[in-house]
Amino acid sequence: MDAATVERIREEMAYETARTAPPEGWPALPDLPLGRYTDPAFFELERERLWRRVWLYAAHASELPEPGSFVALDVAGVPVVLVRGDDGAVRAFNNSCRHRGAPVVRDERGCERQLRCQFHSWAYDLAGRLVRVPDERDFAGLCPEDRGLVPVRCERWGGWLFVNLDPQAVPLSEWLAPVARDLPELAAAPLRMLARSTSTVACNWKVTAEAFLEVYHLRTVHPRTVAGFLDHRGATMGLLDHGHTRMVTPIRPEVLAAGPRTLGLPEIEGLDPLFAEANVAYGLFPDLITPLDTTGFPFLVFRPVDVGTTRLDVVWFAPDWGDGDPPAVWEARRAGFDVVMQEDERNMEPIQRSIEAAAHGGVPLSYQERRIWHVHAWVDRVIGPERIPDELRVPPLLDHLVER
Repeated sequence: MDAATVERIREEMAYETARTAPPEGWPALPDLPLGRYTDPAFFELERERLWRRVWLYAAHASELPEPGSFVALDVAGVPVVLVRGDDGAVRAFNNSCRHRGAPVVRDERGCERQLRCQFHSWAYDLAGRLVRVPDERDFAGLCPEDRGLVPVRCERWGGWLFVNLDPQAVPLSEWLAPVARDLPELAAAPLRMLARSTSTVACNWKVTAEAFLEVYHLRTVHPRTVAGFLDHRGATMGLLDHGHTRMVTPIRPEVLAAGPRTLGLPEIEGLDPLFAEANVAYGLFPDLITPLDTTGFPFLVFRPVDVGTTRLDVVWFAPDWGDGDPPAVWEARRAGFDVVMQEDERNMEPIQRSIEAAAHGGVPLSYQERRIWHVHAWVDRVIGPERIPDELRVPPLLDHLVER
């Protein structure tokens, strides 16, 4: 992060701590319509026009360490497999044989020298080329060169691999530019995936994501954990292009005075001292939140299962620790973070039930919650506002605040 951006963020935190009201000219935002969380037709619009058109986090390069390593995942209902080729490149394909559509891998991750159909044993090499058809003599006019696995766009930022089902989408480098320009040190760091956990939450994906887009809730939801660590009054929000966001929340002075919190872990080189003095969190539109730390951090990834169910992946990354298991202190650190996540998740299902009952009419957002409005407005921008019923639209009322 460059010095000018750091200085501006520090000034913004001081302003936020001192203010007694929203800034002059802050608009009274309309209520968010509850149907955005419950309407099956709107959910289908999201599935077809959002999730199948944006860059989505898929895996970290450290999960594919050698030729033949693969990771399989679902992308907006489409089965996808990432595989490292003999040339070292990671490619993505539909996890569907070109014969009758059976998967070419069934496990979520593993290592194979060929991708072999689980129905009739058609086999593909690590570049997706069809190389074996049992009883090929029975197929009149079959041209193997035309029957390779269907490619899916797969591009990389640092060690992180993203996929996109839309062949016409802008390059990942352009999509992530507002975040990448702040975090060149992070992209260059030698990081490894440390651990992964998955849970299912009975709420719309936006209910899950919104719990991590503001710190207004800290004193209520986290009184014995995060609220004693962070000062929510000084939090400053950055609205970035392409729907991305930034939130920087100062660590309480008494916590800083207690000394370094690195627990003897190696630190990511090159990060500004701001990252040790505040919690610097980014939202990668539409479904990834990462609260960064100098010694390692999680990706929180929210993927819709259906209109009222979300899969939540928590994927941890840390500086490369060399051979053997990660430092033992990571177990305790992750356990502490799990407590915070459980505190957040406790509200999600009840919120969804209230929304489905239309128990509170609409969602009025405060100045502190402006990241939420920004994300909703970008959902509509990607889908196309003309496709969305008038009563469900969220207009781009905060575009004048977007950092360009």
